[in-house]
Order: sequence, then structure tokens, then C-alpha cells
Amino acid sequence: MKKITTYLTTLILLSLATLIAGAQTRTGCDKVRGTGNTFATGPTTFQGTATVNIGGQEYTATVTTNLLGPPKVTDDGTLLAHTSHTFVFSDGSTFTTFDNTVLSPTDAPGVYDLNTRAEIIQGTGGYGGVSGSLSIHGTISFVSGEVVWRFTGQICN
Repeated sequence: MKKITTYLTTLILLSLATLIAGAQTRTGCDKVRGTGNTFATGPTTFQGTATVNIGGQEYTATVTTNLLGPPKVTDDGTLLAHTSHTFVFSDGSTFTTFDNTVLSPTDAPGVYDLNTRAEIIQGTGGYGGVSGSLSIHGTISFVSGEVVWRFTGQICN
């Protein structure tokens, strides 16, 4: 009987330790959401600003988006591309993403729906060592060069 009690106690303690470790990992993440507006400044670069809400705190960041190589064009005119966003905050802290982007044609000439999965790959300053991901949705006009977007996700320490 003592062996069974010891075994059950050990099993319960290990289960609790696993749950606590998982909870500690999750508490290191904050929800992120916001909006952005960027403009083409060259054939592969867009610059502008974003309002970023991290864990309930709102910040303004400058944003640079770079196209990382030529997009692949599918049969229906959809563009598949790799991009990168760098968010720079007023204190000089940054985080950078690596993105898989899908641009789907709309009925308006030169206007595409934008859908991006952005993985946070590095940070500096207050964002040093962060990870996480963003889902970015919006529109891009190749006529005006303007991109209007919104995003949600999480950022983890």
C-alpha cells in the first residue's frame, strides 16, 4: 500500500510541475494588436507608422517593410512573397519579423488583399530575446503605393 501511495504522490507532483511550467511559459506572452499604414519608398521597401497595443499598453512605432526577393505569381494572379517588418519604438527598441505573405487580386485594378503570417525573429532593447507571431491583414495598392493593415498576435519573452 505504501508503494502505491508513494507512486500516486509522485505522479501527482510531476503532473502539477508540468502544469506549473506550462503556465509560467504562457505568462511570458502578451497579446499584441494594432494598425499600420505604410507607403512604397522604393521598389522593395515600404515605410510608415503603426499603433501597437502590447498587453494593454499602446505605443507608436515606425515600420519598415522589405520585400525579400521577387514574389511568385500563381495562375490566378495571386502573389506569394517573403517579407520582413522592423518595428522601431520611441526608446530605440525594435523587433523584426520574417513573413509569408499572400496578395490576392481584387476587382480594383492594382489593389490586392494582404494576408501575412509574421514570425518575430529578433529584437533589441526592451524587446531583446523576444519571439512570437503576428497575423497581418489589409490592402495594398500598387497604384498609390499605400498599404493599410491591421494585426493581432502575441509577443513572448
